[in-house]
Amino acid sequence: MDNARPTPLVEDIEGTRRKLAGWLSEHRGQEVSISELNIPEATGMSNVTLLFDMSWHEGDEQRQEAIVARLQPEIERPVFPAYDLSLQYEVMESIGRHSDIPVPELRGLETDTSLLGVQFYFMKRTEGRIPTDMPPYNMDGWMMHETSVEQRERMWNDAVDVMARFHQLDYRELGFEKLHEPGKTPLQQQLDYWQNYHDWALEGEAHAICQPALDWLHNNQPSDEPTALCWGDSRLGNIIFRESLDGIAAVLDWEMAVLGNPVQDIAWFNYLDSTFAEGLGVPRLDGLPDYDSTVQRWEKASGCSARDYEYYRIFAGMRYGLILSRVMLATGRDTDVRENFAVQLLQKHLDRIS
Repeated sequence: MDNARPTPLVEDIEGTRRKLAGWLSEHRGQEVSISELNIPEATGMSNVTLLFDMSWHEGDEQRQEAIVARLQPEIERPVFPAYDLSLQYEVMESIGRHSDIPVPELRGLETDTSLLGVQFYFMKRTEGRIPTDMPPYNMDGWMMHETSVEQRERMWNDAVDVMARFHQLDYRELGFEKLHEPGKTPLQQQLDYWQNYHDWALEGEAHAICQPALDWLHNNQPSDEPTALCWGDSRLGNIIFRESLDGIAAVLDWEMAVLGNPVQDIAWFNYLDSTFAEGLGVPRLDGLPDYDSTVQRWEKASGCSARDYEYYRIFAGMRYGLILSRVMLATGRDTDVRENFAVQLLQKHLDRIS
């Protein structure tokens, strides 16, 4: 459908290219040219991704760098009610400055919307391989056909280990104590956000599965929780692995970063994989460690407790169910709002705890 396109900027690729080249030239203090803009086929609706090469001269030598631009989406029915590219940028900048966790090299942020009508930022393109969402890696794609059992196990464990290293960081030293709302726990803040998201995303209707999940989450909140900066969208598809698959080149997509119990990230990591397997009715790829051993590995590596893992598995299912339901509604697939595979999997988990 026409309104599924993330922003009208993609309708004027050449004009956007000229404006971005002008911005880069001004902020670098030298003339910069950029090649033709390319939009990856798998670009989602939460951000717009543009790929291009940036060129400039240093003396008599011409230099070139591959760049990724991320633009705030602009559509009539977006997936999220608000986007804060500056927070994404700040998270990557802070992680890069305070840790050895690999994140993309940043090249500039613009929050003034007067140039393109939306916020945007640039980062150096990181070479490597990203597990596919389209098609889901448990169904098809390079992970299924071009990797060994041993490589898949290593990729999975590398992802868990880098997540554990991230959770050892102090969110105060990272500069994100400001995300805490006085008078509420981080979990209460998140539950309030997702209840408001439900009301907005469903456009006034109550979700027959996600709303009961939200009610259960409100009524069963854990106490005395630890607080960390959480990745928010922790999954294989948000990691660039080295071409050799012997390590991680960069950790991506921090738009859902939030303060909370770090166990929510490992619960989301496992749950999103399960939606690409049990949720779709297909087996997981051979070599991927089971979820229990994954949690144990994360606990040992991070020093954090997974005591509330089962709670945050429902939390993950509610979040993903609402997001996918919004995507269905926003793209005109109304019949799939309450019948999509994500909410059906959530219902199975709700049935198990009832």
